[in-house]
Amino acid sequence: MRLLWRRLPVQRLTAILDGILKGAVSMFFQTASFLLSKEVKKMDNDTLLNAFTKRTPSDFTTLSLMPNQMCNFSCRYCYSAEGRSSKVIDKAILHKGLDFFIDRQRIASQTLKMFVSGGGEPFVTQDITCHALEYAHERAQEQGFQLWASVVTNGSIVNDKIINVLKQYGTSVCVSFEVLEDLQEQLRGRYRTVSETLASYGKAGVPTMVNSTITPLSVNRIEEMTEMLLKQYPFVRSFTVEPVTDYRLFPTPAHLADFYRQFMRGYLKIKQQYGDSKTEIWCSMEQMTAAPRRRYCPGKLCLTPEGTFTICHCATSSKEERYEHCVYGKIDGNGVSFDLGKFHELLNINASTMKRCNNCIAKMNCGGECMTRIDLYPSEYMDEVCNFNRKWFEYHNKQQSV
Repeated sequence: MRLLWRRLPVQRLTAILDGILKGAVSMFFQTASFLLSKEVKKMDNDTLLNAFTKRTPSDFTTLSLMPNQMCNFSCRYCYSAEGRSSKVIDKAILHKGLDFFIDRQRIASQTLKMFVSGGGEPFVTQDITCHALEYAHERAQEQGFQLWASVVTNGSIVNDKIINVLKQYGTSVCVSFEVLEDLQEQLRGRYRTVSETLASYGKAGVPTMVNSTITPLSVNRIEEMTEMLLKQYPFVRSFTVEPVTDYRLFPTPAHLADFYRQFMRGYLKIKQQYGDSKTEIWCSMEQMTAAPRRRYCPGKLCLTPEGTFTICHCATSSKEERYEHCVYGKIDGNGVSFDLGKFHELLNINASTMKRCNNCIAKMNCGGECMTRIDLYPSEYMDEVCNFNRKWFEYHNKQQSV
């Protein structure tokens, strides 16, 4: 039966959103986890790997949509600064991409998920981003799907139209924000603007999440950040803290190792202190021990402003060094097409094919680590990433045995 969001009673819609949002940030960082049942766990490694790598782009139930490559911020740790341009997705390309994704001929009716982010700041091109949400939901209704959507934003742009569209379609927002004024101003800027935007979302009842990227400047202030967020923005559903992905911030691998130690100590402390709060406290490391996985990221159906599909939402511009390596599909006058050989080649970058994973106790949970870090980090820095993963895995196992 079709679920027509706008016709649902408010209480029912709220209940549905609460259920979906409980793990919303987890879905953002791990949008289609390869979860294994007890029966699947009994399979041999070759059988598991074969099942995983036989997937195709038509199996995806999550779409990452990058509407533009523009941004009004210059964040010090930005992963996509290299790809900045005036490029905006063409409306015809957008429609073809959404028609492919939301199609009962491609996949059986069910709940689909769409994450709108950047590349840039989605609301810099407000009209195309709002149109994407409207078109996707109308298409979902026509095709008999439930659609859950979320927009990742820097929180600098908000107005009545944006709020009305978000509320109309039950769309959540994930605001990138460093919470403390001095950190926000040093790393991202425009603290007051973002704080006021958050307040606007809270007042309007828009489901809101906050993500903070932890850097050497903030690693010893995680507890302070959490206290401030819970006090000042109690309506926030989820608060995620993630260690920064940029090895250049660390003079030596030893500095990165020390950073990870501090991060783990700070994160475990806030989980212990605030784990029962109404705001879910989360880090993507939690996903590592949630279930076995062959690949850190299950691979993504990421539609870029250039009309291509990439395996990684961190590679969406032809100006980026990793872009060509990550592209496996495109949209043109002939429609949507995929290079399945390239797609499976990308999926084969996993814990079963990387030599450094051979004897690692955490490999079946880590999944070989993030493709972005694999591509960008020198080997001596990746060693420290792997050490961090093992320590997290060992800590989790110790806690489970208590």
